[in-house]
Amino acid sequence: MRSRRPRKSRRSRRSPRGKCRSYLQKKIKKNMAEYKSGRYSSRAQAVAVSYAQVKKKYPSCKRSLSKKRR
Repeated sequence: MRSRRPRKSRRSRRSPRGKCRSYLQKKIKKNMAEYKSGRYSSRAQAVAVSYAQVKKKYPSCKRSLSKKRR
């Protein structure tokens, strides 16, 4: 007979950077729809607001979404 062991829960194999990019992508999509309805004055503003919103909601994403320094 086989012994029953509890299964290990699977963790997401996505990197933290990938998760942050995913959050950002979804937010940009949502804000672009709002841009088309007239909430934002330009596409660039909608994207900039998306970055700020993701960084505020997920503070751990600040590092992976910031500009690369030399």
